Amino acid sequence: MTGKMRLKHNTKRKRYLVILLGLVLAVAIPMIIRAIPHEAKTRVINLKAQKYGYSPERMVVNRGDTLIIKPTSLDVTHGFYLDGYPVEFIIKQQGVAFQKYSWEGEDGKIKTDWDKVSEIEFTADKAGKFIFRCTQTCGNLHPFMTGELIVRPNTPYHLMISLSLWVVLSVFLLYRNRGEIEKREPFNLFERIPWLKRLLKLRGFHFFVILPNFVVFYLFILSALWGSPVGNRNIAIIFVWILWWFALKAIVVPLGGRLWCMICPLPAPAEWLGRKSFTAVRYIQKPFKGLHHRFLGLQKNWPKALRNIWLQNILFLSMISFGIILITRPVATAIVFLVILAMTFLLGVIFRQRIFCLYMCPVGGFLGTYSSASVTALRAVDPEVCRKHKEKCCYVGGEGGWACPWNQYIGNMDRNNYCGFCTECIKSCPKDNIGLFLRPFGSDRVLKGYDEMFNVLIMLVVAIAFSITMLGPWGFIKEAANVTESGKLIPYFIYLACIWGSALLIFPGLFIWIGRVSNRLSGFSADHRTMTLRLSYALIPVGIFAWIAFSLPSVMVNYNYILGVLSDPLGLGWDLFGTADFPFEPFYPEWIPTIQGVILLAGLYFGISRGFMGLDPLIEDGSVKVKAMLLPSVFAFLVIQVLMKLYLG
Repeated sequence: MTGKMRLKHNTKRKRYLVILLGLVLAVAIPMIIRAIPHEAKTRVINLKAQKYGYSPERMVVNRGDTLIIKPTSLDVTHGFYLDGYPVEFIIKQQGVAFQKYSWEGEDGKIKTDWDKVSEIEFTADKAGKFIFRCTQTCGNLHPFMTGELIVRPNTPYHLMISLSLWVVLSVFLLYRNRGEIEKREPFNLFERIPWLKRLLKLRGFHFFVILPNFVVFYLFILSALWGSPVGNRNIAIIFVWILWWFALKAIVVPLGGRLWCMICPLPAPAEWLGRKSFTAVRYIQKPFKGLHHRFLGLQKNWPKALRNIWLQNILFLSMISFGIILITRPVATAIVFLVILAMTFLLGVIFRQRIFCLYMCPVGGFLGTYSSASVTALRAVDPEVCRKHKEKCCYVGGEGGWACPWNQYIGNMDRNNYCGFCTECIKSCPKDNIGLFLRPFGSDRVLKGYDEMFNVLIMLVVAIAFSITMLGPWGFIKEAANVTESGKLIPYFIYLACIWGSALLIFPGLFIWIGRVSNRLSGFSADHRTMTLRLSYALIPVGIFAWIAFSLPSVMVNYNYILGVLSDPLGLGWDLFGTADFPFEPFYPEWIPTIQGVILLAGLYFGISRGFMGLDPLIEDGSVKVKAMLLPSVFAFLVIQVLMKLYLG
């Protein structure tokens, strides 16, 4: 071993040793804090319940304290279910409550009953943050009526803070010279799984994948219009905004990019009408307006000035301005779906291809930016083959497949952002030069415009805003967002001003400043725009994992609603599978904050590490990268800490 190699080896060993010692310290500090003794006290808490919050909204006690809760309702009947503790009761007016208790019957089965009480007593013997939730349907925002019990020392929260610092330190030590880290090359799944390519090349594959989704989604629209008006009793609300939203954020986008766009049923009718076909390809030898297919409609080109996602950013913010209404009122969900359906038909008649999906779909904007981190990608196997092939069948269409509905040419495509995964290029390519590649998470690492950077920051702001509104204990914020029920316009407009101002002014302005300062700190000669866009990619993994953490409680807490609406999809009193009255029993809810913390740590790791990787084409020197990544890492760290505070603090 040469002296240079020995020095390099020793340097790596020292780094790993520092990382290991940092981990030990990160775990030890919260444990030391936990060991500090606290005097146990008896605390009497007068708990008032009112749509859609509790007072006090946060109860902060020490481990070992005895709590005596005296509940009363100020309006309708409410419930109280405390995560992690065997405490559940119903709250009525004038200080009347009914506490749930259980016992084992003679047959060995657990039986339950309710006992009329005026106060509930228990010992806070578990440390951490525990959510208490309303169990009685009390109105539109019932699923979001929560409060918080903080039992000090809050060890999980302290642990996540120290681990966050450790993650940042570790990434800086590991990725400052990424050449020392083995780079994994993507591999073509079609070579490993040949039958997958044969399946995707089938002409009817796309149609038969969309068809069941098409039927289900339009049944959801019918249910939203004529089913139960109560959100947690309507299958449209439960399946769209709980199950689908979680699956989209946690599974589909990270693993499949814009895979949802392939099976989305909303633009399908307009596309079938435009093609005048469900499955067959209507090929014409002489191109019409540059394509080997003639579609129904005017087939105009979308204006160049609008070929970006600015419209999607504004439409997404407009949609989430009524977010609390949208996800609790079935009719509102149906209206949004019907408007989208109408827009796909209107734009399909005027413009060529999937213009709505490309440039107007509120969901499509973040699907595009977030799909750049996906572990799968459709790409040309050999770009040189594409370059030599003059016909460009994947773009203009061929006898085997339609022209790309997304107006993309796969021969020079280097990002997932605008690839709708429709698989038409696989069918139309006569050179068999399309591959489905499996690659490391966060591989694209390029944002090409401020519209995409704004989208990333908008998604972060909305994740924080929704966490405060829907998962937080503050009833006055829920009331402000719930304007159609509260009727209070001034708080509502203040609420909107906070979201829109943060999304369009504060966060983007701050990050553009960070990009400029980072460029100067690094001493690199890149222009400010290039550096800012490169650095902003670090926030994509942060955003993805933030949304996963936000969406997790909706599934773990409300899965019983899913079982309920399966038996009674229209809220008509049916019980098809015997689960219509499935009891409210969250799935290990006491573990939710800790799991959310781990998810956020993963987002912090992937965000900063991919930020370093994104600088590879620009900067080779490790110390320069460290200077460039310093402020973006602080920004990402602070965003994660805000969410940690909301979920665990």
